[in-house]
Amino acid sequence: MTAARTSLIPCARAATTGRRPVATVVRAMTLVELVVSMAIASLLVTGLAAALVLAARALPRADRPTDRVLRTSEVVDWVLTELQSARHVTERSAQAITFTVADRDGDGSPERIRYAWSGAPGAPLTRQYNGGAAVAVLADVRQFELTYQTRSTTEVYPGPLVEGSEVFLSATIFPLDRRDYTIDNSRWIGQYVSPPSGAVAAGYLTWRITRVWFLACRSGSADDQTRVQVCVPNSDGTPSTTVLDEVLLDENALSTRFTWTQVTFSSPVGVPVTQGLCVVLRPLGSKASAQTRYDNNGGSGLLTTGDGGKNWSKSAGKSLLHAIFGRPAAPRPNQIATRRFLTGVHLVIATGTDAAARLETQVTLPNAPEVLSAVWEAEFDTDPTRLDMNADGQGDWVRRDGQPFDLLSLQGGAWKADSTLDTSPPNNFTDLTIAEVRFRCASTDGNGAGFWMNADWSSGTFAPLYAYLTLQKAGTQTLTVYAQRNAGTPVVLVSVAGLPADFVTLRLLIDPALDTVNVRVNGADKGTYQYFTLPATGDPRCASVFASGSTALFDYVRVRVAGSLP
Repeated sequence: MTAARTSLIPCARAATTGRRPVATVVRAMTLVELVVSMAIASLLVTGLAAALVLAARALPRADRPTDRVLRTSEVVDWVLTELQSARHVTERSAQAITFTVADRDGDGSPERIRYAWSGAPGAPLTRQYNGGAAVAVLADVRQFELTYQTRSTTEVYPGPLVEGSEVFLSATIFPLDRRDYTIDNSRWIGQYVSPPSGAVAAGYLTWRITRVWFLACRSGSADDQTRVQVCVPNSDGTPSTTVLDEVLLDENALSTRFTWTQVTFSSPVGVPVTQGLCVVLRPLGSKASAQTRYDNNGGSGLLTTGDGGKNWSKSAGKSLLHAIFGRPAAPRPNQIATRRFLTGVHLVIATGTDAAARLETQVTLPNAPEVLSAVWEAEFDTDPTRLDMNADGQGDWVRRDGQPFDLLSLQGGAWKADSTLDTSPPNNFTDLTIAEVRFRCASTDGNGAGFWMNADWSSGTFAPLYAYLTLQKAGTQTLTVYAQRNAGTPVVLVSVAGLPADFVTLRLLIDPALDTVNVRVNGADKGTYQYFTLPATGDPRCASVFASGSTALFDYVRVRVAGSLP
């Protein structure tokens, strides 16, 4: 054993006092102690290094199967959770799904979310939010397959009508007291016609006038035309302003003597078999257009006005000299409209080449979002041009004149129409389309509150369908739905009079596969009608709401186009 080293350090105090210094002994480590200390330090460092290695191995790695499964599970949970909040599904295929969820950023518009995989092995699964860029949420995807469970709801409604044989309706040919009548700008004449007898018992629902015979001759210089009209009657049997069909009769085609003249009507639109119709003869211009004759002491139903149609008289003991024919119509078999709702999604997803990194799961969607290809809605409690139901980054509604929307036109949850609002972007409306509008006309001038849709764009043709709601002087409203036989010929599909002066709900169910439109007014079925298609033009591919020279208020408008099967 070696002796411990000592060190003599003088004490400062002793030096100053002159005393003898005291030696202080400082003991150093022995070799054994140093070796033991180094061994212990080595163990500590090794342990720390091992802990760091284990911690590093515990971090997620994209190439580790377990970590792939964890990340894939997170993404799957994310996808399915968002789907459970979906309102509408606008795309559903094996490798992509697009849906809308409720407003998340407070702008009043829902958000659109799209998950998609390109199908290329190793390509990422992407998520697109509204109109933003697609962002990769899962890398190296080798399989992404969606299958869907749907629930269908069917709406059964009457098919379009089929006409029966032409029947005789009314005639006064041999007058007891014949009188002549000049048709001019203020003096019009007409005939009320009762519906065909026995039509209700035979199962017919509607009827229309097909032909009218009456006595006519020229009145003067033969330089005008006579409008021969079929009109819907008011409750007292006098003509309303709703014209179902009209034929122009040239005065120069008439003889200078009274002769029987036939006018044929081609509109297929009728009225209920419990309701009559009016035939009206009136000039097109301001001059006398023709002369006709009536029986002053025979028949019934003569209609006359001396103030250009403002006030009419219906005579019980007088009638126009006439013969009138028509056709009753019965419904075809019922039609079915099918709407689809998503009730569940089955998802298979795999990442990387390891078979263990594959997940298969299924989720039920209690919210059952409807499968649609397009949707527009406006409740008019906010600026409709800022709504983005389809979340394409653009407003769903645009003013046709290009001007900014006037927020002052929104009054108490309704829009006081000061322009034409069109749906955007353009749409062909070639799938089952349901359009619903709740509106009101608040003035008797103009054509009323209007809704227009250019539907069924296919094979170079389209179908204009539109409706006007007008306020009558009696305080009621009349709703008339039109189609067009050609660019200049409107055809009345149905006219509903006597509606209250409150908001009226119109629903059009358009089935392009059958070229039919079903009409409901305030929830009541008003029949199904075959519409006409016209050659495609520059007309906008949209639905529109507007005022036509009247004070018009709109409570809401909704247009939904069903989604096609994947």
